[in-house]
Amino acid sequence: MKNIFSLLCLSSLLLFSACKERNSGVDHTIPPKGSLVLDSQYTAGGVATSFPKVMFIEDFSGIKCVNCPGAASYIAGIDTTNPGKIIDLVMYSKLDAPLSDSFPGSKSSYKCPDADYWRLLLGPNNLGNLPELSLNRKLLVAVDGIAMLLSDFQGQFAGQLSSDKSSPANISFVSTSFDAGSSTITSTIQVQYGSSISDTDYFSVAIKENNLVDLQEAPGNGGLSKVDSHFVHNSILRKYIYPEQGIKLPGAAAGKTFVVSFNTTIPANWNPNNLMIVGILHKQNSVTGNYYVSQVAQTKLK
Repeated sequence: MKNIFSLLCLSSLLLFSACKERNSGVDHTIPPKGSLVLDSQYTAGGVATSFPKVMFIEDFSGIKCVNCPGAASYIAGIDTTNPGKIIDLVMYSKLDAPLSDSFPGSKSSYKCPDADYWRLLLGPNNLGNLPELSLNRKLLVAVDGIAMLLSDFQGQFAGQLSSDKSSPANISFVSTSFDAGSSTITSTIQVQYGSSISDTDYFSVAIKENNLVDLQEAPGNGGLSKVDSHFVHNSILRKYIYPEQGIKLPGAAAGKTFVVSFNTTIPANWNPNNLMIVGILHKQNSVTGNYYVSQVAQTKLK
């Protein structure tokens, strides 16, 4: 009996030790479920040396903001006159409350925690002043930071569009699917370089939603504002795939291709028919303040 008891104690001790060792040895570099993963990288010949540049507009907006529909209309006009040259992302941050708050009776809150990250990074100088826009995350006017008031943005956009015409890389969506049973999005994306770069790029992915009809403060008659109950919200940021700041693409050179993938589940109140996946190639240098977006692409989920 004594031997049996001793054996049981020893077994329990070994089991405890094994559990303790396993827990303490967890590899925290393993990305959590739903995050971006760099699947593979390879080099191939016969690649174009450069690719047409698509401009990336980030619009920090508000629901209780009488001037914000003007920014949406302005961006829609740019998109119409420059087809295929513009991709926009509209973000609502809690840092801009109460302008970013929804009205009583709104169908949803459009504030997104991931928007807070970019608001602090791109436009902290004018928190609470909306709309503010960012073009390719590039510093255009020093007084406002990277994100700027609409009037500043309008004054500099045309010049930037004419000078920023090419990119060293191209983004393409190899496959994107949606499983309705599990509400899971799965996507594989390819980033291909036509020429080498001197520093490091990062790649991020965002999910946005279109055609959301909901309440919005808008200009009314006689200089007054009104609540538009039929306003169509487009390009609303729903989430960034973790990490928001993207994953590093090391050693980008001519002919180098990176294959990135992710899978993520979405809430029931997001309409998969209205969702789009946005791939963003950018810098992430907080020391120099260089967050420039060198290429962006998007695809419909369905």
